[in-house]
Amino acid sequence: MKKLLASFVLWYLRFFARIALHRNKPAIIGIAGSVGKSSLKNALFVIFVKFARTKALSGNSETGIPLSILDLDPHDYSYFSWLKNILKAPFQTNSLRKAQYLIAEMGIDDPHPPKNMEYLLNILKPDIAINLNVSATHSQQFEKALPRNKKKTVENLIDLIALEDTKIITKSQPEIGIYNAENNYIKKYIEEFRKKNTYTTLLSFGSGKNNSIWLKEYEVDLKKTRFVFHINEKKAREFTLTLRGYILPKAYADTFAAAILAARSVKIPLKVIQDALEEDFNLPPGRANIFEGIRNSIIIDSTYNSSKESVMTFLELLKDLKKKTKRPAVFVFGDMRELGAAAQDEHREVAERALAVANQIYCVGTLTEKYAMPILKNSNKRVYRDASKNSVQLGLHLKETLPENAIILLKGSQNEIFLEEAVKFILKNPNDEKMLCRQSEFWKNTKATYFNLS
Repeated sequence: MKKLLASFVLWYLRFFARIALHRNKPAIIGIAGSVGKSSLKNALFVIFVKFARTKALSGNSETGIPLSILDLDPHDYSYFSWLKNILKAPFQTNSLRKAQYLIAEMGIDDPHPPKNMEYLLNILKPDIAINLNVSATHSQQFEKALPRNKKKTVENLIDLIALEDTKIITKSQPEIGIYNAENNYIKKYIEEFRKKNTYTTLLSFGSGKNNSIWLKEYEVDLKKTRFVFHINEKKAREFTLTLRGYILPKAYADTFAAAILAARSVKIPLKVIQDALEEDFNLPPGRANIFEGIRNSIIIDSTYNSSKESVMTFLELLKDLKKKTKRPAVFVFGDMRELGAAAQDEHREVAERALAVANQIYCVGTLTEKYAMPILKNSNKRVYRDASKNSVQLGLHLKETLPENAIILLKGSQNEIFLEEAVKFILKNPNDEKMLCRQSEFWKNTKATYFNLS
């Protein structure tokens, strides 16, 4: 009965969302990728809103996308909230009125409907489709889709995720397809599509000079991050982007490169793009946000979610900052979840890299305890501080043992870890709590139950 009801609700929301899209006909910019979709959405929004009436959807899933199209709020996800939204849906089909551009994250969690790309493409079809990256996130759900003759290796799982994610271009056949040419998994499927494609203009980003845009220079310190891009247009040109107050890893070059290509594909001037990003770009909570911490520390809060690739990228950033500032580097490592058979190797690789970078390492979660701690405990190269069973206890432990002047990187997956709760104990200004991820009433109630807080 529950499955039947869920199927009806999905069909119902999709039906009215499609009516809203048909009535208003905005140009759609769709974003696929394992990490960084929300940051790219924000970058696109601040650019396009300077150019035309633009709406960015807050949801990115089979329910989040249609709810956002219809301007409906799931609130606390209760039965009452769902019923309220179901009743309101038919009256919300003019919610996109006057919107010329619609920006949508299209996140997949599974190779099968309704959590796959093909299902999302049944709700909306991008005119500009962006495939940002691919990595072993949610790989546990993809294990069941592997052919019997293929082993559950990280490579095979990423390849399957890439096959599904690239459908944002290969299946939808948009007017403009923008993709990461540095990722061989993505590149393989795009090149197969290129052979039979007669409609989509394909634009690429990466470090290679043959790409539509490539990164020429990257510089970061505690006050700013600077990127210099080379854009291969009819008249080749350089584009410098300086983001003051942001400490970003080099991988964010992909985010801005993709945004620049999307904007240039509709003839937005470079000056408009530069001013929009330098003046208005902001990161969603829990994605490389910077806070002042206790004992003159600097906190890099990347607690929203985690995968091996994103952790490795941030560890390189931590290494660079440690070298430039001579400050101690502290790494707080929360479980990377939903990796399935890849969990052991992914956690071990991160642990080994962390030992080469951090002065102190804190772990929290059953997976880090099982796979990372044996490597960390057996090393005499770095001081290791055993955290505790959950993020609240970890926060208390951090508050007691954090060194002076540290740069602290926190990285962990969603749900059960809730690493943002540890950040609260080391903030210099307690009022910054409201800028952490998952601070709505729904999440506060969820975490209060989980941590048994009164």
